Amino acid sequence: MHRGRFWAKQTMPALNLRRWLFPWTHSQRPEALLPPARLALARATREHPYLGATTLNLRFASTWGFTVAFTRSGWSRLGRALPDFQPYFDLVLDRSCNAFFFNPLVVFQGGSVHAHVDCSLRTYTRPLEPDPPHKVSVFYAQVPPHGEGGALVIARPGKELARVQPVPGLLVEFAGHLLHHVTPFRAPTSELNDARISLVCEQYRLPPGLLARIPEFVVDTTRTFEELFGRGLQEAGTSGESRTEES
Repeated sequence: MHRGRFWAKQTMPALNLRRWLFPWTHSQRPEALLPPARLALARATREHPYLGATTLNLRFASTWGFTVAFTRSGWSRLGRALPDFQPYFDLVLDRSCNAFFFNPLVVFQGGSVHAHVDCSLRTYTRPLEPDPPHKVSVFYAQVPPHGEGGALVIARPGKELARVQPVPGLLVEFAGHLLHHVTPFRAPTSELNDARISLVCEQYRLPPGLLARIPEFVVDTTRTFEELFGRGLQEAGTSGESRTEES
């Protein structure tokens, strides 16, 4: 007993020093979800009515997506608004964080993402500037077998830390203050089925003053109301026809 306490007293400062000298930068988890769940996430992204030209800035070339900003108090709305993405949220959401920015990212043939540090919630906190995310979680839902490039490069200024080649089912998490970019992606076609699809979540630990500025749950898409309304009517009509035929 006494020896154990002595050992703990000797090793804890060393562990803390090691964490300070060698802070966590990134991690990888292959096959983080089983193939059926991964394929369902890819299909949900491809078929989602919110999916359209990126709402992000010009650093995201030849990409599609939509975004969702939410707080921990808005978690209950995720299951109702985005039920098909629940396996991803169950996998990555960190209870030590209190604000989140979710972005399904579809990269087409020739697409890339230029180097940047994530801080997407800045949109809601301006003129105040939040710290970067505590961490960023990236899950690869679809990577076409004949695609090339599209690597995620994680770096500090002047030093590359990791170059991650996307693989279906891979979960990559990295410290939110790090620079990162996606190299040009080459695919056989420019169709959705040949796109690189990742699900990205920036996870923040905001102080109360900044957290109060973040909406509990809000979706941003470039799809117009007319497009969404028209698609809803079309799907409702299709469902009605199906029910009629079955009856």
